[in-house]
Amino acid sequence: MPLSKISGLSSGEFVGMVADDPDCKIDLKTFHCEILNDHEALKKEQDSYKDIQVIRKLDNTMVQRNYLHIKQDVQDIIYSEMERLPNDP
Repeated sequence: MPLSKISGLSSGEFVGMVADDPDCKIDLKTFHCEILNDHEALKKEQDSYKDIQVIRKLDNTMVQRNYLHIKQDVQDIIYSEMERLPNDP
């Protein structure tokens, strides 16, 4: 695909090229297509979306505490495994 063709695409257009197999040749390897959207149907679907239920509210403090806890767990595992290694120089 020449870059000029790719850079000149409009929204919803796409181009591509498929690879074939020596035993199963494909005559038309390149394609140029356009996605056709039914905007009315999409709007109707989007209007029927429901908000995701909040299960637990998180704040920055909770995230930071969890991060530090995980970091400490990793350090504990590293130290534990280092102690198991032989002390040969």
